[in-house]
Amino acid sequence: MKLTKLMMAVAITFTASFANAQSNIGINKVLNDYIQLKDALVKADGTVSANFAKIVSSSIQEVNVKELSSDTRAQWMKVASELKEDAEHISDIKEIALQRDHFVGLSKNLYSVIKISKSTTPIYYQFCPMANKGKGANWLSLENKIKNPYYGNQMLTCGKVVDTIQ
Repeated sequence: MKLTKLMMAVAITFTASFANAQSNIGINKVLNDYIQLKDALVKADGTVSANFAKIVSSSIQEVNVKELSSDTRAQWMKVASELKEDAEHISDIKEIALQRDHFVGLSKNLYSVIKISKSTTPIYYQFCPMANKGKGANWLSLENKIKNPYYGNQMLTCGKVVDTIQ
């Protein structure tokens, strides 16, 4: 009898995790495209960054809000237009400094969604105190090693992990 209850608990947990992963397919695509944009900013390549920002913008538009959990949907609806606006600004310009300015808002808003939607793999929220004209700025990463998108090779390892989302 105890074994049956344990098996049911495991099945429920697995089903909930699978359903959560399935409901976040669009968010995961946005995150994966965002990571490619972040990597292009690390390399200080304005042209490649602009191209990846276009992809991020498309991914944002393709998110099916009906598939999101209610909490994730509510947060997505709060920030979707800002996410799209920042991605479009980055895609419209080639100057890396201006792209990085818009990346601040893109990162903050995407974090607010990722934090609620959870993840099956760790996502690291990182912070550089020097970015954003000394006010500091955050970004998301799939690795805990710091690769600063705000300064690239100038200060590649400036920053720290401030949150791990799982």
